[in-house]
Amino acid sequence: MIRFGIAGIPLTSKGRTFIESVEDVHNLGLNALEVQLLRVNIEERPALEYTGMKPKDVDGSIIVEVLRSDENGNYRPVGIESTIEEDDIVQEIFWNMAKNYDELREGGELAKELDVNLSMHAPYYMDLLDDGDIGEKSYDHLRWTLIAGKAMQAKRVVTHTGFYKVNKKESLKRAIEVYTRVAKACPPSENFPFVSVECSGKAEIFGATSDLTALAKKVPDVEPIINFPHIHSLTGGSLIEIKDFEEVLDEFSKFSKGDLYTEFSGVEYQDHNETKLTAIKHGDLKFETLAEAIVNREEDITLISSSPLLEHDAQYMYLIYLRTFSKRLQKKSPVKKAIH
Repeated sequence: MIRFGIAGIPLTSKGRTFIESVEDVHNLGLNALEVQLLRVNIEERPALEYTGMKPKDVDGSIIVEVLRSDENGNYRPVGIESTIEEDDIVQEIFWNMAKNYDELREGGELAKELDVNLSMHAPYYMDLLDDGDIGEKSYDHLRWTLIAGKAMQAKRVVTHTGFYKVNKKESLKRAIEVYTRVAKACPPSENFPFVSVECSGKAEIFGATSDLTALAKKVPDVEPIINFPHIHSLTGGSLIEIKDFEEVLDEFSKFSKGDLYTEFSGVEYQDHNETKLTAIKHGDLKFETLAEAIVNREEDITLISSSPLLEHDAQYMYLIYLRTFSKRLQKKSPVKKAIH
């Protein structure tokens, strides 16, 4: 099955919540949604008012961690399944798309009912390779996204990794350590989403195809995903012929978690660096060519529009794919000549 969807809230949506986005994506004739954890306020404060409650019972925020003092007075995480005690500290997310766990759960159930596959995107400004405060904060943001993703039953959480440190070899080593830590804290075996590491569109950022495949070999719970405009930019415009797309699809399909997850838009680039995402009809990265590459493939594929035109271009991709599929059927079933 080929699914088409968008990254973010539909541009035509009147509402701005997670539940409304699921409904609107379905009404647009699409069946995949990448929810983005953006415009989020995070607070850490005493939990006195929540004493005796569990985080999932709190109505006004999404509590992603409970911290409790140990015998030495140091606060340690005890998890969101714990009942909150008077002297605890909570870490809360205040998000414009969902205000509590009930809304996450309801949106996830609605998505299943409407056959809309859910994924999430962690905050964009991540540097998991940093060995200081920035790296630790990035790790926390990824973990919190996985917690929210689990609550809404998302299949995967998409993330960027960060800037190369020292050299590519050392950066890969650090990435393996970080993602191993993430996988142990939030394992798919406990119904957390898969961590889906995105390709980079800039030379100084971790995420070349070789980086991601090497990472996935070392950390099996990590899924490298295809961002076509990023790959096209980083390789100086290499995705031109059908075979170019097929090579990328073949490489990433070895590590896919059931469906091959991809993102597409037009793109402008210079000196092996992405400069701007554009509408799909612009530039030399052509969806028509990708459609030719995927029409004969056997595996399930999800195509997410990251174009500035979002749902318009998702629908356009769907139309192009249907035309390509129709042509394929016509070639396989030639019309017999009439007998006179």
